[in-house]
Formats: sequence, structure tokens, C-alpha cells
Amino acid sequence: MPEGWRQMWLMVFYDLPVLAHEQRKAATGFHDYLVEEGFERLHYSIYMRFCGSGEKLEAQEKRVERRLPKWGNVMALRLTDRQMASMKRWIGAQPDSAIVPPPQYKLF
Repeated sequence: MPEGWRQMWLMVFYDLPVLAHEQRKAATGFHDYLVEEGFERLHYSIYMRFCGSGEKLEAQEKRVERRLPKWGNVMALRLTDRQMASMKRWIGAQPDSAIVPPPQYKLF
């Protein structure tokens, strides 16, 4: 199997209520957790993380699942590196360069 099909990305999408103080605190805590875990912001409430392999992706999913807030919707999407590389992204009117794995993963 080609390497691009083995390497995996995890995208987390969330829509959390922020009406009450407790809900805002939970939403902020979940956002902070994703950042601490190395997720990058792709779009508002959409974060992505390069996991390297399917096994690492599953472990990351379980860690995210343990940190889910009580309210709102959270979804996860698994993508191969090749699928992620085919994504087109525009910032303003200019195309962004292809998304590549962080340098620390290029060692393998």
C-alpha cells in the first residue's frame, strides 16, 4: 500500500453552545485541549492533526472522546494523507500551498 494511504489525519468539527457560563467554560476547555494536543485550526471550529498511522489516529480519537463536553455536537473525520493533500484551500483570493505533515513526522 502506498505510504500516502497509511499516513492519517484526524479532523475534529464542533458546534458547542456558549449561552451559559458553564457552557462557555466547557467550550473553551475543549478548544484549549485540542490546541494542547497539537491540533491546528483549519477553519472556525474545525481542527486537524497529523497522526502518522491508523493506530495513532485511533488513540488520538479515544483521547478526544474522553474530553468531550456535555453539550453540543462534535464530529471526527479520518482522512489519509493523500486525501488531505488533494484538498484545495484559499486564503483571501490566493491559493494556499498544499498542506504537508509537520517536519517531525518527515523523519519516518
